[in-house]
Amino acid sequence: MSVKSLLPEENANLSLLALEPQKQSLGPRSRFGSVSHVLAGVLGAAVVRRSLSFRDAMLTKELIRRFQATFDQTPEWAWPYYPSIPLIGSGYRSGRSILIYASAENLSWIAKLGQIPPARFTTNNAWNRYRVKYEAEGRNSPAFFPDVGIQPVNDGGLLAAGLFIARKLRLACPVRPRRFLEKIAVTNWCKFSIRSDTNHDYISDISRLTPSLPFVVGELAVLRPAVALMPNRVWKHPILSAAMRGASPETRFIPVPQFNTTVVNCHLTEYDRSARRLQRQSAGTSLAKWMAELRSFTPGNAWRYLAMLNEISMGQT
Repeated sequence: MSVKSLLPEENANLSLLALEPQKQSLGPRSRFGSVSHVLAGVLGAAVVRRSLSFRDAMLTKELIRRFQATFDQTPEWAWPYYPSIPLIGSGYRSGRSILIYASAENLSWIAKLGQIPPARFTTNNAWNRYRVKYEAEGRNSPAFFPDVGIQPVNDGGLLAAGLFIARKLRLACPVRPRRFLEKIAVTNWCKFSIRSDTNHDYISDISRLTPSLPFVVGELAVLRPAVALMPNRVWKHPILSAAMRGASPETRFIPVPQFNTTVVNCHLTEYDRSARRLQRQSAGTSLAKWMAELRSFTPGNAWRYLAMLNEISMGQT
């Protein structure tokens, strides 16, 4: 059964930000939705409306419209949730801002806990769930890096990588993570997540990547970023990279590996010397502060990622 078949016939009439909770929700065990679950959706929608009411929402509106027009059904192997548009910063500017891609959502926690999924997955909030997550739990949290529902962003790694590129290319780069987040856009390349109680990475599986491509092409055509940090295992597929170049011809695509502890500790050891040099050169900067605040990384090793990023970006000039 498709996701579309589970929904009311009101998708074409969603509000500006597609954040009105639905009377019938998506996903496993939806018929057991509690009052608190419905209330969470209502409150989440109100928070996002308030935060977006004073800034230009045209990019968000256009992307939600495109995603809704493109969407037919989720793949049979995926969790039955709408694909989310990127979290688009209030200060994002086409041709002058960065779009950062992580790989895919890990939703295995939903199956492990056997719980009703949060309203940001099962209501119309799902179309913009990274923004909903940020406004509900990330904006005012005490954590140095905000929670947006994208783990490599929550951990700080991809935000630090984005700051490094922004500084290098002289793009907007506020020194505080939340202010920087509002100058860029962040999302997952894969718009669907494998339905399982363990984390399955399909970033190299072209057959499972293909359903996400129309949404990626759509968001690139609308956002037209100056730079896009892109998973390198996606970029290596010629048909995918060609489609992305065609969608946003002026964008500078920088293919990079995932920013996680395995990559920096085991796969990037060749960059150790240049990483230490870069770390010394960056002493006392906002970048150094961010790198010191990364979650779950061995001190110093994460600089290997930036040294690699520096080499890749220099090779493209």
